[in-house]
Amino acid sequence: MIVPLVNIQMAEGRTPAQKKALMAAITTAMHEHIGAPKESVRVWINEFPNTDFMAGGELLADKQARLAREAAADAAVRVNDTTRPVPGQ
Repeated sequence: MIVPLVNIQMAEGRTPAQKKALMAAITTAMHEHIGAPKESVRVWINEFPNTDFMAGGELLADKQARLAREAAADAAVRVNDTTRPVPGQ
């Protein structure tokens, strides 16, 4: 029997429930799309810290921090935006 092997590489941070759902969906996809019996599919996840991955010259940890700062700045602008109508007026 040929045993399909699926290795997922991703940054840490997902919950056990999210990872279980991902692996179940991949198992189902392997069964549906290539006809592999579900019991033969092997799926595992290798996680790495966000300080061990870089894309486009930016560490994932730095990108996550930057995006969090930008989101906080955007939220502050929305709170202080006096041009928006006040509900009920």
